[in-house]
Amino acid sequence: MEGYVCYRADHPTGRARGGAVVLAKQDLAHYHLHTVTSSDTQLAAIMVETPLGEILVAAAYLPPNIPWNRAEFDSLADSRGTALHEALTPCSAQVLATGRPTHFPYNRQSTPSCIDFFIFKGIPNSVLSVREEYDLSSDHLPLLTTINTAAQRIPKKRRLVLPGSNIQRFKAELNSLINLNTQILSVEDVDAAVQTLLDQVHAAAANAAPAHIYSAPTSQRPRTFSPILEGLLALKKRLRREYVRTQDPTIDRIYRRIANRVRKELIISKRNATDTMLEEATADESSKFALWKLSSRYKRQAAPKFPVRLPDDTWARSPMDRAEAFACNLEERFKPFETASHARIQRVAQILEAPLQMAESPHKLPNDKRWLINWPKILNELRLMLGHCVGGVHLLGLRQVFSAYHKGP
Repeated sequence: MEGYVCYRADHPTGRARGGAVVLAKQDLAHYHLHTVTSSDTQLAAIMVETPLGEILVAAAYLPPNIPWNRAEFDSLADSRGTALHEALTPCSAQVLATGRPTHFPYNRQSTPSCIDFFIFKGIPNSVLSVREEYDLSSDHLPLLTTINTAAQRIPKKRRLVLPGSNIQRFKAELNSLINLNTQILSVEDVDAAVQTLLDQVHAAAANAAPAHIYSAPTSQRPRTFSPILEGLLALKKRLRREYVRTQDPTIDRIYRRIANRVRKELIISKRNATDTMLEEATADESSKFALWKLSSRYKRQAAPKFPVRLPDDTWARSPMDRAEAFACNLEERFKPFETASHARIQRVAQILEAPLQMAESPHKLPNDKRWLINWPKILNELRLMLGHCVGGVHLLGLRQVFSAYHKGP
């Protein structure tokens, strides 16, 4: 937020949950005290200087699912409201609230409760006021308090030469304005000459400053939303305010439909604005935006994760379980063809597991006589086979060779 200093106390897990924040204007006289970022408490505090003295402003968040201990509220047997009262009474602190519930659960069986309040001490009640903020979209009503006192402002530093000023023009203007023949006869003349010199320096700096580009106020800037979207936003705020006041389930259903419509319209508006900026993008710096930031708005579609069932009839919960399920499926689908005999398969497995199985030839294995080749006998069988053929050139196929091999030994 431009013009503000942000003091954050995020949840230690880094997720979008809990947390507290304090925003202070840059021109306010303040300083940062400390920050608490534990799992059960998130707190950010600053000290602001006012005519009433220094006022400590802090924002704290306590998750409802963690019980409040004795060190914080000095009570365990009583309810949280009573424990809070007993903890604030000894230190003379007071609670500032509207007296009405701030949390309205969507479950009709639940009871509205007050979970937003202020704790103050040493500040007169006459300068404090609190009201509910209906415009924000949440399941509870935020509270807005006002301290009716003037805070001390940090004076703005007056810069003589602005960035982008023409220094040569500044020198020329200053030389033309300075009068070195000024007569000084008294103390008043010295003060007047000094003031004249300062005025001349500021006048020369103003003439050498760059041209100021007028920026319309925020209220006068043209809106980027369409009239339909503006009407939906206004209707959403009115429905939210009416539902908080009446707790009517019919209004709640209408509010949810309008909120869903607003969300879709915002997505479409953002997409159209991004497309327009991409169409107007150029290769130079006239685009006034970074192309890589603009292209990062187009998110890739996440890969779908289909449910996978394990062999034990349970669902896979982790990537390791999915990999194991696919491995079992592949093992069942891809099996070797059983074309050879069982003894042959065992023999091949024995040869493959033997050391240096590639170094020896199969015919050197003496334990298996089937691998011993009798070449003269095979040639004799081939001659007998060719003797029954007609004269000429004959080509021997693998079937004839294997037949002679099996008859050879």
